Amino acid sequence: MSSFKRTAVVVASAAAVFLPATAAAANDPEVPAEGWEYSEQWDGVRDEYTAEANAEIDELLAEHFEDWSFDNSLPTTRLQNYFIDGQNETPVQRKFRTDYYVDQTGEGFEVALYLPGGIATGVQDLSGGAELDMHYLLHCQETDTDCGEEELEDGTIVAWTTDGTYVDAAVFHPDGSVATVWWGLAEDGLDVTTDEIIALALELETGPVWDALEADTDS
Repeated sequence: MSSFKRTAVVVASAAAVFLPATAAAANDPEVPAEGWEYSEQWDGVRDEYTAEANAEIDELLAEHFEDWSFDNSLPTTRLQNYFIDGQNETPVQRKFRTDYYVDQTGEGFEVALYLPGGIATGVQDLSGGAELDMHYLLHCQETDTDCGEEELEDGTIVAWTTDGTYVDAAVFHPDGSVATVWWGLAEDGLDVTTDEIIALALELETGPVWDALEADTDS
């Protein structure tokens, strides 16, 4: 049975979010709280911004897991989550996604960097039978052994779920962007801990998704 703990009261804002100061310009678009309209520029696109993110992720993996090597099965790609509330419709979420396999263990994992928009902060607790809400990136199932959220001093929200065969961790930054790591495919128990996956997620930089948005011509 899942053990859900919340060490901070998390409320998703209904107001529009603006670009962070590091990327702000007079003509930058607002980030729609309810999600983005479909864009060809986020439909399976690889460019200099995704390449930058991929290089940063590779560097972090080498630092965190120096005894392992990784097969980058999906190079970083701009993608959109189409299925909001069970239907193929807009608004959507925009993200960079990268997939890997660990050569030494056979485990697989996914790294994603999200723009704000169409995302509810924290973990949705499904252990009591609530209806699945895909605006949440993490969901605590009845079969999970540990789920939780924690607010850091700077306002960052760290969230996680696990059942021992996978770990899903997300870092919700104050500017609205989100970094996530899903790690799993274990047969006899994971070779990583929840704390290790959270630590990796905390170091992921979301700057490249902001840079990509700023460079878009039809945002």
